[in-house]
Amino acid sequence: MLTVGALRDGDVGDALALSAREGWNQTAADWSRLTRLDPGGCFAARHRGRLVATVTVTTHGTALAWIGMMVVHADYRRQGIGAALMDRALRYARDRGVAVVKLDATPAGRPLYESLGFAAEAALERWHGVARRLNGSTPNLAAGDAAAIALLDAAAYGADRSGLLRALAHDAIGGLLVARSEGQPVGYALARPGREAIYIGPIVVTVRTAATDLLDALLGRLGGAAVCLDHHAGSHLPTSALDDRGLTRRRTLLRMRLGPHRTPGTPPSICASAGPEVG
Repeated sequence: MLTVGALRDGDVGDALALSAREGWNQTAADWSRLTRLDPGGCFAARHRGRLVATVTVTTHGTALAWIGMMVVHADYRRQGIGAALMDRALRYARDRGVAVVKLDATPAGRPLYESLGFAAEAALERWHGVARRLNGSTPNLAAGDAAAIALLDAAAYGADRSGLLRALAHDAIGGLLVARSEGQPVGYALARPGREAIYIGPIVVTVRTAATDLLDALLGRLGGAAVCLDHHAGSHLPTSALDDRGLTRRRTLLRMRLGPHRTPGTPPSICASAGPEVG
Protein backbone atom coordinates (compact mmCIF):
# COMPACT_ATOMS: atom_id res chain seq x y z
CA MET A 1 0.00 0.00 0.00
CA LEU A 2 1.27 3.47 -0.94
CA THR A 3 0.67 6.37 1.42
CA VAL A 4 1.56 10.08 1.26
CA GLY A 5 2.25 11.89 4.50
CA ALA A 6 4.66 14.11 6.36
CA LEU A 7 8.43 13.97 5.94
CA ARG A 8 9.95 14.43 9.37
CA ASP A 9 13.43 14.98 10.70
CA GLY A 10 13.51 11.33 11.73
CA ASP A 11 13.27 10.42 8.04
CA VAL A 12 16.48 12.27 7.13
CA GLY A 13 18.61 9.12 6.89
CA ASP A 14 16.22 7.43 4.45
CA ALA A 15 15.75 10.66 2.49
CA LEU A 16 19.52 11.12 2.20
CA ALA A 17 19.88 7.56 0.89
CA LEU A 18 17.22 8.35 -1.72
CA SER A 19 18.95 11.52 -2.96
CA ALA A 20 22.43 9.97 -2.80
CA ARG A 21 21.17 7.18 -5.06
CA GLU A 22 20.50 9.90 -7.66
CA GLY A 23 24.01 11.34 -7.22
CA TRP A 24 22.73 14.51 -5.57
CA ASN A 25 25.13 16.61 -3.53
CA GLN A 26 22.83 17.35 -0.57
CA THR A 27 23.82 16.26 2.93
CA ALA A 28 21.85 15.21 5.98
CA ALA A 29 22.18 18.81 7.19
CA ASP A 30 20.49 20.04 4.00
CA TRP A 31 17.55 17.70 4.55
CA SER A 32 17.26 18.66 8.23
CA ARG A 33 17.36 22.35 7.35
CA LEU A 34 14.28 21.92 5.15
CA THR A 35 12.30 20.03 7.79
CA ARG A 36 13.09 22.79 10.28
CA LEU A 37 12.38 25.75 7.98
CA ASP A 38 8.91 24.60 6.91
CA PRO A 39 8.01 21.30 8.58
CA GLY A 40 4.42 21.38 7.34
CA GLY A 41 5.60 21.59 3.74
CA CYS A 42 7.75 18.43 3.69
CA PHE A 43 6.08 15.32 2.28
CA ALA A 44 6.99 11.69 1.66
CA ALA A 45 5.47 8.74 -0.16
CA ARG A 46 5.88 5.34 1.47
CA HIS A 47 5.26 1.83 0.20
CA ARG A 48 4.62 -0.62 3.03
CA GLY A 49 6.40 1.78 5.35
CA ARG A 50 9.43 2.25 3.11
CA LEU A 51 10.22 5.83 2.05
CA VAL A 52 10.21 5.86 -1.77
CA ALA A 53 9.68 9.52 -2.75
CA THR A 54 9.86 13.05 -1.32
CA VAL A 55 9.07 16.67 -2.04
CA THR A 56 9.63 19.78 0.07
CA VAL A 57 8.09 23.26 0.09
CA THR A 58 9.77 26.29 1.65
CA THR A 59 7.47 29.29 1.95
CA HIS A 60 8.58 32.90 2.35
CA GLY A 61 5.45 34.59 3.64
CA THR A 62 2.85 34.80 0.89
CA ALA A 63 5.28 36.16 -1.72
CA LEU A 64 7.08 32.99 -2.74
CA ALA A 65 7.18 29.24 -2.22
CA TRP A 66 10.05 27.03 -3.37
CA ILE A 67 9.63 23.37 -4.24
CA GLY A 68 12.63 21.11 -3.89
CA MET A 69 13.84 17.57 -3.16
CA MET A 70 11.37 16.13 -5.67
CA VAL A 71 12.74 12.60 -6.03
CA VAL A 72 11.13 9.21 -6.66
CA HIS A 73 13.00 5.92 -6.24
CA ALA A 74 13.76 4.40 -9.65
CA ASP A 75 11.65 1.31 -8.88
CA TYR A 76 8.54 3.41 -8.28
CA ARG A 77 8.55 5.81 -11.22
CA ARG A 78 5.79 6.17 -13.83
CA GLN A 79 3.16 5.26 -11.25
CA GLY A 80 1.86 8.79 -10.59
CA ILE A 81 3.76 9.19 -7.31
CA GLY A 82 5.56 12.33 -8.43
CA ALA A 83 2.30 13.90 -9.58
CA ALA A 84 0.62 13.02 -6.26
CA LEU A 85 3.43 14.61 -4.27
CA MET A 86 3.40 17.73 -6.44
CA ASP A 87 -0.35 18.03 -5.94
CA ARG A 88 0.17 17.89 -2.17
CA ALA A 89 2.97 20.46 -2.36
CA LEU A 90 0.97 22.89 -4.49
CA ARG A 91 -2.08 22.57 -2.25
CA TYR A 92 0.13 23.41 0.71
CA ALA A 93 1.33 26.58 -1.03
CA ARG A 94 -2.18 27.57 -2.13
CA ASP A 95 -3.61 27.04 1.34
CA ARG A 96 -1.10 29.60 2.60
CA GLY A 97 -2.05 32.13 -0.05
CA VAL A 98 1.34 32.06 -1.77
CA ALA A 99 1.35 34.12 -4.95
CA VAL A 100 4.23 32.50 -6.86
CA VAL A 101 5.70 28.98 -6.73
CA LYS A 102 9.12 28.25 -8.22
CA LEU A 103 11.45 25.31 -8.65
CA ASP A 104 14.60 24.27 -10.48
CA ALA A 105 13.82 21.45 -12.90
CA THR A 106 16.05 18.77 -14.34
CA PRO A 107 15.38 17.84 -17.98
CA ALA A 108 13.71 14.64 -16.74
CA GLY A 109 11.36 16.52 -14.42
CA ARG A 110 10.40 19.31 -16.80
CA PRO A 111 7.48 17.49 -18.53
CA LEU A 112 5.73 16.90 -15.20
CA TYR A 113 6.09 20.52 -14.17
CA GLU A 114 4.89 21.79 -17.55
CA SER A 115 1.81 19.56 -17.26
CA LEU A 116 1.04 21.35 -13.98
CA GLY A 117 1.28 24.80 -15.58
CA PHE A 118 4.85 25.77 -14.71
CA ALA A 119 6.59 28.02 -17.25
CA ALA A 120 10.30 28.39 -18.01
CA GLU A 121 11.89 31.42 -16.40
CA ALA A 122 15.69 31.15 -16.42
CA ALA A 123 18.53 28.80 -17.30
CA LEU A 124 21.03 27.53 -14.74
CA GLU A 125 24.21 25.50 -15.17
CA ARG A 126 25.97 23.29 -12.64
CA TRP A 127 29.73 23.94 -12.61
CA HIS A 128 32.31 21.73 -10.90
CA GLY A 129 36.02 21.96 -10.21
CA VAL A 130 38.75 22.39 -7.65
CA ALA A 131 38.83 25.67 -5.75
CA ARG A 132 41.50 27.91 -7.25
CA ARG A 133 41.60 31.64 -6.60
CA LEU A 134 42.90 34.13 -9.18
CA ASN A 135 42.65 37.44 -7.37
CA GLY A 136 40.17 39.62 -5.52
CA SER A 137 39.68 41.02 -2.08
CA THR A 138 38.41 39.13 0.94
CA PRO A 139 35.27 40.84 2.23
CA ASN A 140 34.15 40.27 5.80
CA LEU A 141 30.82 40.43 7.58
CA ALA A 142 30.58 43.18 10.17
CA ALA A 143 28.09 43.46 13.01
CA GLY A 144 24.78 44.85 11.84
CA ASP A 145 25.12 43.62 8.25
CA ALA A 146 22.57 40.82 8.58
CA ALA A 147 19.58 43.13 8.09
CA ALA A 148 21.22 44.84 5.10
CA ILE A 149 21.98 41.48 3.51
CA ALA A 150 18.37 40.37 4.02
CA LEU A 151 17.18 43.53 2.24
CA LEU A 152 19.62 42.99 -0.62
CA ASP A 153 18.42 39.40 -1.01
CA ALA A 154 14.75 40.40 -0.82
CA ALA A 155 15.24 42.90 -3.63
CA ALA A 156 16.68 40.13 -5.80
CA TYR A 157 14.13 37.42 -4.97
CA GLY A 158 11.02 39.47 -4.36
CA ALA A 159 10.53 37.83 -0.95
CA ASP A 160 11.86 38.00 2.59
CA ARG A 161 14.16 34.95 2.82
CA SER A 162 15.86 36.04 6.04
CA GLY A 163 14.98 32.79 7.83
CA LEU A 164 16.63 30.76 5.09
CA LEU A 165 19.68 33.03 5.06
CA ARG A 166 20.16 32.62 8.81
CA ALA A 167 19.97 28.84 8.47
CA LEU A 168 22.45 28.81 5.59
CA ALA A 169 24.84 31.18 7.36
CA HIS A 170 24.80 28.90 10.39
CA ASP A 171 26.24 26.07 8.26
CA ALA A 172 28.51 28.25 6.10
CA ILE A 173 32.18 27.33 5.94
CA GLY A 174 34.01 30.25 7.52
CA GLY A 175 30.86 32.34 7.75
CA LEU A 176 29.16 34.72 5.33
CA LEU A 177 31.22 36.94 3.00
CA VAL A 178 30.04 40.44 2.18
CA ALA A 179 31.30 42.84 -0.50
CA ARG A 180 30.99 46.60 0.09
CA SER A 181 31.17 49.80 -1.87
CA GLU A 182 31.58 53.05 0.05
CA GLY A 183 30.82 51.14 3.23
CA GLN A 184 27.52 49.71 2.03
CA PRO A 185 26.88 46.00 1.31
CA VAL A 186 26.63 45.38 -2.43
CA GLY A 187 26.76 41.59 -2.38
CA TYR A 188 27.09 38.49 -0.29
CA ALA A 189 28.13 34.86 -0.74
CA LEU A 190 28.66 31.70 1.23
CA ALA A 191 29.66 28.07 0.84
CA ARG A 192 28.59 25.00 2.79
CA PRO A 193 29.55 21.33 2.91
CA GLY A 194 28.15 18.98 0.27
CA ARG A 195 28.06 15.21 0.04
CA GLU A 196 30.55 15.13 -2.84
CA ALA A 197 31.68 18.75 -3.24
CA ILE A 198 31.48 22.01 -1.28
CA TYR A 199 28.47 23.93 -2.56
CA ILE A 200 29.09 27.59 -3.38
CA GLY A 201 25.98 29.73 -3.22
CA PRO A 202 24.10 31.86 -3.00
CA ILE A 203 26.07 34.66 -4.62
CA VAL A 204 23.92 37.79 -4.89
CA VAL A 205 25.34 41.18 -5.89
CA THR A 206 24.14 44.60 -7.02
CA VAL A 207 27.54 45.63 -8.46
CA ARG A 208 29.06 43.50 -11.25
CA THR A 209 32.63 43.55 -9.97
CA ALA A 210 31.50 42.22 -6.59
CA ALA A 211 30.60 38.87 -8.16
CA THR A 212 34.15 37.86 -9.03
CA ASP A 213 35.51 39.39 -5.82
CA LEU A 214 33.21 37.19 -3.77
CA LEU A 215 33.88 34.11 -5.89
CA ASP A 216 37.64 34.57 -5.54
CA ALA A 217 37.35 35.11 -1.80
CA LEU A 218 35.42 31.85 -1.42
CA LEU A 219 37.73 29.89 -3.70
CA GLY A 220 40.72 31.20 -1.77
CA ARG A 221 39.13 30.12 1.48
CA LEU A 222 38.39 26.65 0.04
CA GLY A 223 41.67 26.22 -1.85
CA GLY A 224 42.20 22.68 -3.15
CA ALA A 225 38.72 21.39 -2.28
CA ALA A 226 36.19 20.05 -4.77
CA VAL A 227 33.47 22.67 -5.32
CA CYS A 228 30.31 23.16 -7.34
CA LEU A 229 27.78 25.93 -7.94
CA ASP A 230 24.56 26.53 -9.86
CA HIS A 231 25.27 29.52 -12.08
CA HIS A 232 22.57 31.77 -13.49
CA ALA A 233 23.09 32.40 -17.19
CA GLY A 234 23.25 36.11 -17.98
CA SER A 235 24.04 37.15 -14.41
CA HIS A 236 26.71 39.58 -13.21
CA LEU A 237 29.06 36.58 -12.89
CA PRO A 238 30.25 35.76 -16.44
CA THR A 239 30.90 32.18 -17.48
CA SER A 240 34.38 33.28 -18.54
CA ALA A 241 35.18 33.85 -14.86
CA LEU A 242 34.25 30.24 -14.10
CA ASP A 243 36.33 29.00 -17.04
CA ASP A 244 39.32 31.08 -15.95
CA ARG A 245 39.19 29.51 -12.50
CA GLY A 246 39.28 25.98 -13.83
CA LEU A 247 35.61 25.10 -13.35
CA THR A 248 33.72 23.07 -15.94
CA ARG A 249 30.05 22.89 -16.89
CA ARG A 250 28.41 19.59 -15.93
CA ARG A 251 24.64 19.84 -16.40
CA THR A 252 21.74 22.22 -16.93
CA LEU A 253 18.72 23.12 -14.84
CA LEU A 254 15.68 25.22 -15.70
CA ARG A 255 14.09 27.63 -13.27
CA MET A 256 10.31 27.39 -13.63
CA ARG A 257 7.46 29.46 -12.27
CA LEU A 258 3.79 28.88 -11.46
CA GLY A 259 1.84 32.07 -10.93
CA PRO A 260 2.03 35.66 -12.20
CA HIS A 261 5.26 36.77 -13.86
CA ARG A 262 7.49 38.77 -11.56
CA THR A 263 10.97 39.99 -12.42
CA PRO A 264 12.47 39.34 -8.95
CA GLY A 265 13.96 35.88 -8.77
CA THR A 266 15.85 35.93 -12.06
CA PRO A 267 17.64 39.29 -12.30
CA PRO A 268 21.36 39.56 -13.12
CA SER A 269 22.07 40.16 -9.43
CA ILE A 270 21.46 36.46 -8.65
CA CYS A 271 24.76 34.94 -9.79
CA ALA A 272 24.50 31.55 -8.10
CA SER A 273 21.58 29.99 -6.26
CA ALA A 274 21.47 28.56 -2.76
CA GLY A 275 20.69 25.15 -4.23
CA PRO A 276 17.94 23.56 -6.33
CA GLU A 277 16.04 22.72 -3.15
CA VAL A 278 15.68 26.33 -1.99
CA GLY A 279 16.52 28.55 -4.99
